[in-house]
Amino acid sequence: MQESTRGNVRNPACPGRQLFDLVTARWAALVLVDLMDGPQRWSELRRRAGGVSDKMLAQTLRDLEAGGLITRTVHTSRPPTVQYALTDLARGATAALQHLQNWAEEHTSDYDHYLRTHTTHPKP
Repeated sequence: MQESTRGNVRNPACPGRQLFDLVTARWAALVLVDLMDGPQRWSELRRRAGGVSDKMLAQTLRDLEAGGLITRTVHTSRPPTVQYALTDLARGATAALQHLQNWAEEHTSDYDHYLRTHTTHPKP
């Protein structure tokens, strides 16, 4: 059993920083939350993400797999199918990401109101 040490995500050389960056990447966060519902195929992930290009989804899935956050399983059916699923490592992060998603959805009207009533460039 390996010894557990706490990382420091503010240190660019820390592996925890790489993990934090991976989990919080734009499309990765959405994919991880979507996979909380169970294993899914590429087409379902693409549909649920809304607006992600094939290239970005492919890169995101490769990064998440390489980082040990998801698994990719090829089923030898006709035609062959591929499913993606969360690993145990990812399950802890997904609860926090889902909480953040819920917060964003609950505060959408507040954010929209702010954007409509504030300008990004102050008037002289």
